[in-house]
Amino acid sequence: MKPFYSFIACLLFTSAVAAQSNRFYYPDAFYFVKEIKIAGLQERPFHFEISVKENPSDSLSKPRIYAVQVRKGKEDVIGRTLVYATANNGDWKNYSIDGITDKEATRIWFYVAVNGNGVFNFDNLQCSIADINGTLVERDLSNSSFEEKKLLNGYFISTKTSPNIKFQLSALAIEGKYSLEVISSNQKPGSSRVLAKN
Repeated sequence: MKPFYSFIACLLFTSAVAAQSNRFYYPDAFYFVKEIKIAGLQERPFHFEISVKENPSDSLSKPRIYAVQVRKGKEDVIGRTLVYATANNGDWKNYSIDGITDKEATRIWFYVAVNGNGVFNFDNLQCSIADINGTLVERDLSNSSFEEKKLLNGYFISTKTSPNIKFQLSALAIEGKYSLEVISSNQKPGSSRVLAKN
């Protein structure tokens, strides 16, 4: 009977730790967003992919990647599709998102955030949307490999500044000469429950 109680105690501890980690986040997140117009391309499969080299400082720190579909209004959000698959490519991970464009959507926001501490490199953003025959066709995206002199030209970026977060060009790249490097340090996770009250 004793091993059974040990197993239950271990199970409860593991589930408590997992639940707790979902309640914490870093209040100073850096994000960038690429907007892709999809008028006339509703109800078609889409595919996003971005290469990421991660060196997090702790177990809670990571990139967060979403595809957010939006109607005509400025912030008329339909919903988001979370990244669901990664594939290793040496030191880089390829994060990908697949979905179907909503019948009311006019654009998709490809949203990438660094939440936590560490060094994160981003490169080679790709977007494909199916043509009328259902074949995925890659879209031509501006500054998709962060090669332009103005580093995040063509992206919306977070307006909140923090002395603990900086971003810059890096010669560490998987495509072209450069990648976007985000360095985040000295951040402490906060409880989403506590922060929601403020």
